[in-house]
Amino acid sequence: MSAPHHPIRRRDRALEEKETLRLLEEAEWGVLATVDADGWPYAVPVNHAVVDGALIIHCATVGHKLANLAFNPKVSYCAVTVAEALPAELATRYASVVVFGVAQLLTDEAEKRAALRALGLRFAAEHPEVVDRELDKDLFRTAVLRVRIERATGKARR
Repeated sequence: MSAPHHPIRRRDRALEEKETLRLLEEAEWGVLATVDADGWPYAVPVNHAVVDGALIIHCATVGHKLANLAFNPKVSYCAVTVAEALPAELATRYASVVVFGVAQLLTDEAEKRAALRALGLRFAAEHPEVVDRELDKDLFRTAVLRVRIERATGKARR
């Protein structure tokens, strides 16, 4: 089954695919949404990197997120790059992206290390030695998810 497709109501605010993916790459964090075996949604803020067109997210090796993903690997992810209230207009200036995809837990150590390093360098590009040191120290107690993006939509009010 493919990702859900609900057209954006305000087509005048829809972004082209290239700009949508650029927004996703620029966003420093987003909210990952999963669902548990009883149908309860769970949404948690996380940071991410985009590597080879997929979202890379890290987490602990056990927890609510991984339990949900073991039940159902389908996820939604929302990231916002602009959010500014415009009180005089009773409106908001915003730019956001919503992703639908399937999460996969990386188990190959080399693949996991490369993905986690890309994530670390995204936030600490000027300190690769720190990224490598922390990777060596924490790789065994860190899970890495790769979310294959099936669909992404972007929307903005400039």
